[in-house]
Amino acid sequence: MKAAAAPSPNRAPIDLAVVGGYLGAGKTTVVNRLLEAPHGKRIAVLVNDFGAVNVDARLVRARSDDVIELDNGCICCTIGGALVDALSRVASREERPDLLLIEASGVSDPAKIAQVGLLNGAFRLTAVLVIADALELVHTLADPLVGAMAQQQIDSASAVIVTKLDLIEADARERAVADVRALAPTDIVVAADHGRVPLALLFDASVPEQRALADAGRWQRRPLGLTMPAFPAFASVAIAVPEVLDKARLRAWLKALPRTVLRAKGFVRVADAEGWVSTRVCQVAARRLRMTAVTSGEHGDEMHDGVLVFVGFIDMETEVKLREGLQGCLLVAQD
Repeated sequence: MKAAAAPSPNRAPIDLAVVGGYLGAGKTTVVNRLLEAPHGKRIAVLVNDFGAVNVDARLVRARSDDVIELDNGCICCTIGGALVDALSRVASREERPDLLLIEASGVSDPAKIAQVGLLNGAFRLTAVLVIADALELVHTLADPLVGAMAQQQIDSASAVIVTKLDLIEADARERAVADVRALAPTDIVVAADHGRVPLALLFDASVPEQRALADAGRWQRRPLGLTMPAFPAFASVAIAVPEVLDKARLRAWLKALPRTVLRAKGFVRVADAEGWVSTRVCQVAARRLRMTAVTSGEHGDEMHDGVLVFVGFIDMETEVKLREGLQGCLLVAQD
């Protein structure tokens, strides 16, 4: 296996998300809706075949054998048989995307694809979205031939998107979502509205949808019932961390974040076992933690004060627990 490629010192990492799930669950529909959404971001999508991606010909700016460029800044690239090469092509583009979205095949393990993506230092993982078909999931999991594989896909998820809820009886929708939540390693389980999902699963509060919601405070939870979609009460909480943290305790705590936390990121000062203090960039997504040293001038003035940002279903009780958890990671105990 190839060694991880070092990121360019002058270019910020590209956010990476993987969309997985069993055959027919609705992955391509979700990808299509994300391409169409008013997020104002440049998205690169790696897919096995352009034919499945619904691209309006009027939106196509340029086309080659393995790349389609759209007027909204998004691009679609074929994976073919070489994911590593496709990742390198995206990373080396002069106009880099804000997000790389990889649509995994229906019989692949999204976690392994995410791991391949992280071998290239130009990317940082933000989410592994696994699509669950409300109509067929129970039958798929019970299938002796593919059930274990389908469960493995769900086990890799940082968020599960439940599709086709509009095709089942209204009084069964809550039960269907609850069943998925019981099977998943995360409580970030959301209902899709014909493939549309909350953009907070992928983007921070810089997209138009979230700026408007941020003005009104926290997102409001909507019941499943007859009203679709049932997007969750996402919140983003920033906690200042001016003190030095114990590196080992911080790593252990971040790996055991509550199931309601989708991702975490930020800058902190940590002390290792020998007492050496350094500033680290922390990234947590899909239960994967990356702590990297900050090189001189890499992030300018933004890292003068330590801060960690948590995104997910974060109510007041969860926020208190996060603050208490960080207190427990302090190098010097606070009275």
